[in-house]
Amino acid sequence: MRKLAIGLAFVLATISGGVAQGQQVPEGGQDGGILVEGRKQGPRKEARRFVERIVTTTKDQLSRFNDPVCPVVLGLTPPYAKAIVKRFREVSAEVGAQVDRDEKCYPNVFVIVAADAGAIIAQLREKYHGFFRDLAYDDKRTALDEGPVRAWRVSEELDQSGRPGAQGPDGLRSFRGIDPGSRISLSTQQATYAAVVVIDVNAIDEKSVGQIADYVAMRVLAGAGPPKEGGRLDTILTLFDGDAVVPEGLTQVDRSFLTGIYQMQANAPLGSQAGTIADRIVRDARETGTAKKPR
Repeated sequence: MRKLAIGLAFVLATISGGVAQGQQVPEGGQDGGILVEGRKQGPRKEARRFVERIVTTTKDQLSRFNDPVCPVVLGLTPPYAKAIVKRFREVSAEVGAQVDRDEKCYPNVFVIVAADAGAIIAQLREKYHGFFRDLAYDDKRTALDEGPVRAWRVSEELDQSGRPGAQGPDGLRSFRGIDPGSRISLSTQQATYAAVVVIDVNAIDEKSVGQIADYVAMRVLAGAGPPKEGGRLDTILTLFDGDAVVPEGLTQVDRSFLTGIYQMQANAPLGSQAGTIADRIVRDARETGTAKKPR
């Protein structure tokens, strides 16, 4: 896993011609207020609906980092790049993800501010198509979709204990002979070991360091994407939605969502994982007094 992440860092360095150089972004970015509003369905169903609208899946499970995260930002001046890295590390630690504290760690989270995000992806696909070959459908879609942001994660399948399967002569891994699991506990889990976010330089105009870092955290730590089916949801994931009123940073719902990802049972079925996260959102809203009664 570490070798692939190192290789990805080398690949991204070779296409630095498309990376925006010397760009700056506004400072600041703080937490916005949160409301978990239960409409006709009640708070938990609303929270569950929110989760289902933003998650991406790998083999019908949610994927998260098992290894410590080590972020790097390309395309911004050092002070702003360092500020985004610092904020990302803080959020990661707060929600329960492991963080590599060594500043010289091998990167496994790559944030690229590019002159043209589409051109960067085109170069990667042409020269290093292997990085896209084994992506899960949801990750491949978010990497190749048009828009100001392209984001994807690379994951691997592990057994219940977090170990890779036995590698066969064909290079594929097998999980034969392990506990087959049950309806509430599967025999395997999905683990993210690298993630890439490519952002058009023009899209960061008037965006703060805190907003960018918090948006990246949602995309990277949990594989969350902009809410589906339209409508304004109180989430930093609307940062690049021109029609949205964007919060100043992670909302309480966002924080609860990320915390739920890192508290859920890694080898549980998708439905159980989503339920755990929804419960966390509702519980945190009640504890902080931000939940409203159903209308």
